[in-house]
Amino acid sequence: MRKKDVAIASVTAVSVLAIGGLICWILYAYGIQCLSKPILQTLTGNNGQYTAEPAGIPENAPKWDSEQTESYPAIPAHMKLQGRTMRDEDEITWLVQSGSAAEFTVTGTKAVLTLAGDGTAFAKENHKPRYAVYLDDQLLTDALMRTQELEIPLFESDQPRTVSVRVIQLSEAAYGAIGVKHVTVTSIYQEPVQPAAAKALRIEYIGDSITCGYGVETNSEKDSFTTGTENFTKTYAYLSARMLNADYSAVCYSGYGIVSGWTGDGQKKPDSVLPKYYNQTGILPKYKEAWDFEHAEKNDIVVINLGTNDYSYVSHDFSSRSREFIQGYTEFLYQVRQKNPEAYIFCTMGTMGGEAVYGLIEQAVDAYSTASGDTRIKSFFSPVQTEENGYGADWHPSAKTQQESAQLLTEQISATLGIDLGVSSFQ
Repeated sequence: MRKKDVAIASVTAVSVLAIGGLICWILYAYGIQCLSKPILQTLTGNNGQYTAEPAGIPENAPKWDSEQTESYPAIPAHMKLQGRTMRDEDEITWLVQSGSAAEFTVTGTKAVLTLAGDGTAFAKENHKPRYAVYLDDQLLTDALMRTQELEIPLFESDQPRTVSVRVIQLSEAAYGAIGVKHVTVTSIYQEPVQPAAAKALRIEYIGDSITCGYGVETNSEKDSFTTGTENFTKTYAYLSARMLNADYSAVCYSGYGIVSGWTGDGQKKPDSVLPKYYNQTGILPKYKEAWDFEHAEKNDIVVINLGTNDYSYVSHDFSSRSREFIQGYTEFLYQVRQKNPEAYIFCTMGTMGGEAVYGLIEQAVDAYSTASGDTRIKSFFSPVQTEENGYGADWHPSAKTQQESAQLLTEQISATLGIDLGVSSFQ
């Protein structure tokens, strides 16, 4: 949603209690559980990440007789690819969607990462794609992509070392992708680049600008959109995946809805609807190819956070357009279920107002569940953001609001699926 549409309500999300490095929350289904340090750091934004122990050099790893320098491409044999990515004819792997990432460990005395930019690298400054690189979960670089190719030194040392690396797309798919070409390593080890281990749980997030992290790094609702203040790692989606120790994927576009995108005059915007593009890798011409659901990692959970932009259309003739929305949402549920036959589906909205649409979502979920017999689905309301928590650009959620939304979603998922959030789940 790109305009002010905020109904301030006295509804408060489950609060974070933080004193002296300890956080606890009440899980209604399980009672009080103390949260681990990783959750504390994720929710409070310390370093933006939680600190992981650096990986060790593999035991009994095969070695060369002397150091060799080789380049290793961004393919599953060497890197775990998160989110919707695309490998092109130039042997570049593109991180297309918000949060799409390449994760791996590298062992050697020197390593250099080579990234690539697409045509959007030469777009206006406020529309260039944004990316970050983390080394052992510590931020190494956070920048806009401004060139066709870029080398980023990861480390250089006298003795072999092993580090974990994560390259992540911070801005949304509508403004270009980040290409990962290869990592060049000087090492005595024959297999110095290994993909990060897969998590036991995988979540897909389907949403609009709230999920994209639109304007989350600004301090005023009067600020306008730039990719430089859009940061997926500060969204409820990324944070809840971290808290649940899950891999993730996101499909999200600012201004998009179920039956209409955001509209200022009530006229329908039928091209800005996510169901039309859900089956695609991205919306820009280069990435407008079918997403390979058959061979992609299967989602255990799907979170749909859509309807906020539809409110700008439905509210102009609520009586008749509400029926259109319910039908469109119900059809989208069938579409999502077809591509995710085993996943549990969570439907939510409300952060930026438009509560009336949430009632329509409940009706759509009930209609779908009754007609299909599908019981692996539920809806819950995301409380409206408050002035106390501040606002991002164009009245979008602040980092604090995103944190509270992450906590609420995590509670909903863990309580529904019986997931234990004890410290051991974060090892």
